[in-house]
Amino acid sequence: MLPALRVVAVLHALSFIVQPVLAGLFLSGQDTAVDMHATNGMIVVTLCLVMTILALPVWRRGLLPRAAFTTSAALLVVEVIQMMVGFTHIMWLHIPLGVLMMGGVAQLMPLVMRPYRPSAERTAAAGAVVAFPAVEAGE
Repeated sequence: MLPALRVVAVLHALSFIVQPVLAGLFLSGQDTAVDMHATNGMIVVTLCLVMTILALPVWRRGLLPRAAFTTSAALLVVEVIQMMVGFTHIMWLHIPLGVLMMGGVAQLMPLVMRPYRPSAERTAAAGAVVAFPAVEAGE
């Protein structure tokens, strides 16, 4: 499930990066770009939903830190709000939210892509048998 999460996270990030490009094309006078921006926005939210759903069991199995799931879930909430304010043309909120979300995507990607080893305390708390706890804890 972790490989699927990573693929969806990369697709989400790429689709997210396309959004300001499409907005810039619209502002440059290409009227069709606003429809592409709206369609891609729905794709971004859908990918974030799938990513959040995949992140939950991956985190629960100890393959990723909890922050990977919580950041993904927070992004999903903000992206839904972003889509709603975009469709209602509340640009004073739509543009700053986009900038805020870029920070969230930048924070999420290393969490999902970097190899993760849970601490010895977390492993022990999960019910795993640790033969030499002092060695596992780095003492």
